[in-house]
Amino acid sequence: MTEKTLLTDSAANIKKISRDNAEFFTKNGFLVLNLKDDDTKTHDRVFLHRIFPFELLWEYISVLDSDLNEIGVIYSVEDFGEEIKQLLKDELAKKYYQPKIKTIHSLKERYGFSYWNVLTMDNRSINFTMQDTFRNIIRVGEDKAILLDVDGNRFVIESISALDKKSYKKIELYL
Repeated sequence: MTEKTLLTDSAANIKKISRDNAEFFTKNGFLVLNLKDDDTKTHDRVFLHRIFPFELLWEYISVLDSDLNEIGVIYSVEDFGEEIKQLLKDELAKKYYQPKIKTIHSLKERYGFSYWNVLTMDNRSINFTMQDTFRNIIRVGEDKAILLDVDGNRFVIESISALDKKSYKKIELYL
């Protein structure tokens, strides 16, 4: 880590959480953190939150206590050993579950809402509703899109160009 990064971190008062000062494990189905500073402090239930949720999946993870106050930031889950890294990735995968869309069966718009019926990569048919569709389709790079429904769920189109022609025609207007 560079001196510049360290100065920025201390100026912003960000606590870096790494394998050197933290131990994660599960207890009763909850993620627990032992934070080792001058003494060890146990946080009985912590939550992980991506600071950059669409671009950096395994980097810059905010660790929140049970009151949703930030304890610190994991710069990269790769900094941890295999077992803890997998535990953190599994926890993030549960929180950020994003069905991947394979086909758009129908897309209808009415009174500012759009109603979707899609087929996911695991062959599940899902219905969801979006409000302000133009704002809730987020392009990630040239060919990927994240769709946010009215309930805050995320759906992913990994490759817009890989959609079949009928599906592409349905979504083309919003891209």
